[in-house]
Amino acid sequence: MRNIVVKPHPIVFDKVERLINVNGMNFEEEFIAKVISEHLARQKNGKLPTITDAFEIYMSESASAHRPTFVKHASYHFRSFKDFFGDLTLDELKHWHITQYRDFQLGRGLNPTSIRKHNNTLNAMLNVAFKHLDIDRLSPFRALKIRGEGDVKRPMPTITTELIYQVKEHLLKKPTPHKLVALIQLNTGFRLSEPLFARLEDCVLEHDIPHLWVRKNALSDRKTKSSIRCVPLCGVSLDAAKELYKIAQRRNSEWFIPHYARHNGNTSCSQIIKKTLKEFDFKSHMFRHAIIDRLKACNDIPTRLAESITGHSSGGSEFNTYGTVGYTLEQKRDVILKVLI
Repeated sequence: MRNIVVKPHPIVFDKVERLINVNGMNFEEEFIAKVISEHLARQKNGKLPTITDAFEIYMSESASAHRPTFVKHASYHFRSFKDFFGDLTLDELKHWHITQYRDFQLGRGLNPTSIRKHNNTLNAMLNVAFKHLDIDRLSPFRALKIRGEGDVKRPMPTITTELIYQVKEHLLKKPTPHKLVALIQLNTGFRLSEPLFARLEDCVLEHDIPHLWVRKNALSDRKTKSSIRCVPLCGVSLDAAKELYKIAQRRNSEWFIPHYARHNGNTSCSQIIKKTLKEFDFKSHMFRHAIIDRLKACNDIPTRLAESITGHSSGGSEFNTYGTVGYTLEQKRDVILKVLI
């Protein structure tokens, strides 16, 4: 008779999760342990990160931190908020804080547009810090409503053909660097900073279609893909570019317009253009509006082609973001020739 050996089956005990009660709600012990672990991991030297830590992270991570103007404004917005509330920890921040800060700024007479700039800096600061610190939270400063925002807008005066020709003739008298810059704007619609902060190599004159490149460099951050472009130079705008190119060469400068190739150089140039054209009540940014008026008046210029000159972007379908070449210099030149002044 064979001996039969019966092997006992191992007893398997189901894992029993301990429940921990927090404010009347039960949570699994493992979940609570994970939350505490993540909370401690976010601490810095035993302390929870504060808005000062968030600001330091924001400045170290920002692509614009090398620009004095950016640093100046960001620092001011941060210090103003910190002086009002103190160095709050990030987990203390609520939407209530930004609404109280907004009301304080409104109470002291600050313009809603300026308050929006404060909030944009603080909101961006928190978004970067939360991501850097692995804090799974949306910024409590998002979607802030500001009473009166958009209510007060300076009306843009109508820019007639007669006015723009008067401005042109005035600029052609005794040309100076700032007048030459304005003449470049006349038939390109450039933002003032775009020619001012261009490098000399960005102005390409030895070409079948002379043009000026707008792209990133030490003085200029181009934040959108549409703002990086090349624009043909035609008529008096080309003549002005040639003269500025000669001046830069004589000064042995790497910058296209060395007179204003510095931080805040656009502010200085804007003010002197405003002074020069005071009798016409004409300002630098109005050149941009004027050429857009002329482009619209043509009626047959595709919006995308016009935007490839002005550097705007109106979004749209995927068709607009596909392709590798974009609009050609020939296409852009033909459009500019239609609206040339």
